[in-house]
Amino acid sequence: MTSLKQLKLAQRLALQQQEVVNDLNNLIQDIDRAERSINSLKVELEGVNQKYQGPRDTRQDVDYLTALLACAKKKLVWERHMASLQKRTPEILSRLTSLINDPQAPADESMRATLLQALQGVQAAMERLQSAKS
Repeated sequence: MTSLKQLKLAQRLALQQQEVVNDLNNLIQDIDRAERSINSLKVELEGVNQKYQGPRDTRQDVDYLTALLACAKKKLVWERHMASLQKRTPEILSRLTSLINDPQAPADESMRATLLQALQGVQAAMERLQSAKS
């Protein structure tokens, strides 16, 4: 017979596992958002360079530099977003590892499958982001 203490522990662990899954899914969404941002930034930068190629007068130089500055600001926002992702990811993964390797209450097979699916989603999103960056 399971005691009340064991039931509360199981509930708490299930809640923690669900939080990790939610954090991983949020991480995937943030990585996808970063990928879309860098892709749109590349398109915008190519458009600016295309628009202002060839000889320019002073007014066009100012417009070109203003457009480049706008792109640089967007890239700075993207870099801050990436720094935030780099800070959050190890913490989420360490929580995941501690939950999976918890000797008192290891995750059941369905939760392990859910966690694995979320991890594979993170991996796929990271690969897409890496290819978008290069």
